[in-house]
Amino acid sequence: MKKDLRDVINNYIVMNAESADLYVVAVDSAISSNLQAFKSRLGHRFIDVGVAEQNAFDVAAGLAREGATVFVFGISTFLLYRGYEQLRSVICENKFKVIFVGLWCGLYYSDQGYTHLQIDDINVTRSLPHLNIYSPYSTHSTQHCLEDALMHDGPSYVRIENPLPGSDYLDSDASNGLSRIGDFTQLAILATGQSVKRSLLASDYIKSSREVDVPVYPLCDLDVKRLRSSTQHYVENYQHLLIVEEHLAFCGVGAHIGFTSSTNKAGSQIHCLGVGELVVRNQTYGRALEYHTLDTHGIINKCLDILEA
Repeated sequence: MKKDLRDVINNYIVMNAESADLYVVAVDSAISSNLQAFKSRLGHRFIDVGVAEQNAFDVAAGLAREGATVFVFGISTFLLYRGYEQLRSVICENKFKVIFVGLWCGLYYSDQGYTHLQIDDINVTRSLPHLNIYSPYSTHSTQHCLEDALMHDGPSYVRIENPLPGSDYLDSDASNGLSRIGDFTQLAILATGQSVKRSLLASDYIKSSREVDVPVYPLCDLDVKRLRSSTQHYVENYQHLLIVEEHLAFCGVGAHIGFTSSTNKAGSQIHCLGVGELVVRNQTYGRALEYHTLDTHGIINKCLDILEA
């Protein structure tokens, strides 16, 4: 059975808590972040500040200043925007080792209205100094993100869309089947988070129905410097790149790749498939994906449009 990504993260923290001097700070989110097990086993390393995001980052900064590594859990849109000043001016500016785990990103809370939607966080966080940004696409890549964040000399943001076992995150072993550059260089897909699995399903359909191989490459490290380095090879090898993400298309990963490739005068034509400027409120997650053509069917149609143009 597929694992809950919250358990993957919490188990990792429990295993390393004592040796790496790890603490967890929650904003009245012990239940939504599934932190009960951590709290019961390592209560002396767990702090719940209540509904007070700014306080959470201040407490985390104080612990980090004394040498600890601090995980801050919560609903991403509330943590980032309510505590933005503390995150920007205290944590990131001072390179404090605080790992911000933002849950329920993308379109997941489309039925809760605009206040709960987290569709511009990559755009906001990539401007912060010293911050590593992660968007895992599987249980295995989640563990990679945590290991990398612990090694990083500074703050990190781990972006989780839907951590529940029924999500579209890949299982650990499934991620080994992702594509590599081959002979067909007309089109490739670069995807983040749950969009990786939907892109793989779209690629499989196109290959079986059109006998055309559209490879899929996951993007996991999204901070500006490493994103530029990790995507340059694809920009140089494909005529078209389709970037798929649960984020505003005009200011997300695809927009940044397009900007970088244009300034470097690279060869790929960049296509961005993400959330449109018009945000439709109060609908189910599945309907929101369909509306913004971020479901598998929408990705298939976008690929065919590019191939047939």
